[in-house]
Amino acid sequence: MEADGSTVETQGPAHWGFWGTLLWGVLIIVVFTALQVLVLIVILALRKPGFSESDLNELLSAAEADGTVLAYTTFVTTVVCCALVAGVAKLKKHSMMTDYLALRPVAFGTLLRWIGVTLGFAALWDAISILVGRPVVPEFMLSAYATAKPVWILWVSIIVAAPLFEEAFFRGFLLKGFESSFLRPVGAVLVTATLWAAIHIQYELPEIASIFVLGLLLGAARLRTGSLAVPVAMHAASNLWATIEAAIL
Repeated sequence: MEADGSTVETQGPAHWGFWGTLLWGVLIIVVFTALQVLVLIVILALRKPGFSESDLNELLSAAEADGTVLAYTTFVTTVVCCALVAGVAKLKKHSMMTDYLALRPVAFGTLLRWIGVTLGFAALWDAISILVGRPVVPEFMLSAYATAKPVWILWVSIIVAAPLFEEAFFRGFLLKGFESSFLRPVGAVLVTATLWAAIHIQYELPEIASIFVLGLLLGAARLRTGSLAVPVAMHAASNLWATIEAAIL
């Protein structure tokens, strides 16, 4: 309230706009990719001291199906890139982490309902896969599970680490920046689901399509509940379902 009695409009916590979100997002993905390559080189150096370029190329081509490599790259990228996401969010003047990344609690019943939706979708997709004669578990996932040593590290990386970074980045940082731009909330959910599906190049097209649909559900949950905890839990439940299937099959 000013001295003349007029009301001054107050603004909420700040965040990066469309272009800032896009440019910072590209940087985070570049760091994410570079870290993956770096971890691969370290693992190869430990496995085969004095490795050649052909050895590196061979590991790069087989990395997605190597459970140990997948687990360690996931852990490293999650720790570094989650810190990077938080740092970029804090770098914006007047930003608040709890608002920017939707770090808010949610009712347990709400969490369970959204997890139920996720598992329902997973079961439906499995049924469709069986009907059309496609494998329920992708071949690379079976190979990753068989080669993970110890296997528990793969469980933790897939069910805990991967959802933390991917949701903090896609349904946290990117969604926040895009939803207040010309994309609006619906466009932000579509774009983040598309980008999220696009990074899963280890899957074939039908599986990428299912990841896109799951991304829409995760984005909708984030908008409806206002909490990042919900898509993180949904993502973890989906990955748990997939890992159990890999262990059984």
